[in-house]
Amino acid sequence: MRALIIFPLSFLSLITKGQKLTGEIEFRYRINYAEIYASAEYITEQERDRIMLSWGNEEGYSTRMKLQFSPEKTVYTYGEPYELNAWSSFKDNYFIIKNFAESTSMLYLESLGKTYLIEDELKVPKWRIMNELREILGHMCMKAVTQDTLKGQEIVAWFAADIPVPGGPENLNGLPGMILGYEVNGTQLLVEAERIVLGEPEDPIKLPKKMKGKKVNWQEYNESVAEFIDLSVKAKRPWYWSLRF
Repeated sequence: MRALIIFPLSFLSLITKGQKLTGEIEFRYRINYAEIYASAEYITEQERDRIMLSWGNEEGYSTRMKLQFSPEKTVYTYGEPYELNAWSSFKDNYFIIKNFAESTSMLYLESLGKTYLIEDELKVPKWRIMNELREILGHMCMKAVTQDTLKGQEIVAWFAADIPVPGGPENLNGLPGMILGYEVNGTQLLVEAERIVLGEPEDPIKLPKKMKGKKVNWQEYNESVAEFIDLSVKAKRPWYWSLRF
């Protein structure tokens, strides 16, 4: 609990002294579909062995994401792809804005065959801060763990207290420092910062002029996700093709 008390105070002191910490972080987002598929509860042991033998050594899907931040808010979307091809050149609608000053968030994404605009209070996971450290791009990061019970995921995050903004990639936030990396269910999904540039971004993220989609709050969206996952599992279909993992 001591770390939880000290870091937010240092964060507030930065603001009161007139210092404005801004910057951009580029993340590598890697998802291993072979591991995810092999972990499905309806997959037999023989099918699991065959999946891992056939695709287990492949790197899986990889792309760049970028996050621009200030003490008051973060904006997150796709970055430049690693290679230009038929898959990487396609980007669906995906923007996340977190407003820490007002404790609100906006998520614009394509999911379940629809485009959603989720506007609600800032969603903060229940974190447990652990006594483990690792370095990411010269920043000493502390480990924190949470559970996503909706998708059955264990999430391990690594946050840097020397970047005193409580943000992070995807829907992760609420720690006393910026999240520079995280893992889902071991190595099924790996996201880690590859580049950090402090200062006002040269190319600010531009939101679409018109964001058309089904307007819902988090509870409404999560109810749709829960129903879809339940139906997919019963039908022995992988749900992650229609949802962001």
